[in-house]
Amino acid sequence: MRTLSALAAVALTAAFLSTSCGHRRPKDVPDQEVVPVSVLYEKGQAAIKKKKPGTARRYFDQITLREDAGEYKDKAAIATADAYMIDHTMESYAEAISRYQSFLAFHPTHPDAPYCQFRIGEAYLESVETPDRDMTPARSARDSFQAVVDNYPKSAQAEPARQKLAAINDLLAAHEIKVGDFYLKNEHPKGAIARYRGVIEKYPKYWNLPVVYYRLGDALAMDGQTQEATLYYQRIIETVPGTVLAKDAQKRLSQVQRKEERSLRKQRKDVFEEPLLPKKKTRHWWQFWK
Repeated sequence: MRTLSALAAVALTAAFLSTSCGHRRPKDVPDQEVVPVSVLYEKGQAAIKKKKPGTARRYFDQITLREDAGEYKDKAAIATADAYMIDHTMESYAEAISRYQSFLAFHPTHPDAPYCQFRIGEAYLESVETPDRDMTPARSARDSFQAVVDNYPKSAQAEPARQKLAAINDLLAAHEIKVGDFYLKNEHPKGAIARYRGVIEKYPKYWNLPVVYYRLGDALAMDGQTQEATLYYQRIIETVPGTVLAKDAQKRLSQVQRKEERSLRKQRKDVFEEPLLPKKKTRHWWQFWK
């Protein structure tokens, strides 16, 4: 019995030793090398250039978790928002805006703050579809670009922001014109007049103001305000002489003038050809004095 117990103990010891030896780490395997954050950042940027936003974000996420990230932590935060921009979906634009705004909230004086503010404007602008849709994103974009001009006037983004502002104002003007056209088409001249006047007052640098003058003239003429309508037709003829629009304005002007002449002739007829007082039939001359 003792012999069997001794043999079992020897067998267990041998099995333990063989197992330990089988899992012993080879001496020639080095420790896993840690990739520098600069390399991770470069790989992320390369992925953005290749239009692989998901891959890029994974590299940038690794940087934000590293204790030795240093300045690359801020760079990775901005680059992550950039990666969302190239997804080109409404959801990704909203996520990018949120990340840029978060960065600005914590780093308002950071050297890349103007860039983030500019990118917020671009994200809002990308969310705008056509002039006949909701213009809320366009107005938000305008506010963002205006913030770049006001808060960072000497930054590299200031001049591009001014150019974007001009484009957005044209877009907002086009929206108002579209609404005015709807009113005019459905014979609601007063609504059209209000929209067209608003464009002229709010967006004096709109690239195609003569067209607005023309449609405002039509709306005024439809509303019976022919005298003011003629002023806008004349303004077109003076502003863009020789153009198709000017020729059309001349035709409209002639039509309005002919209409005014007919109206004036009718008024003259009513005044001069009809008696001012109704004639009273009488047989005797002295009844006139009664």
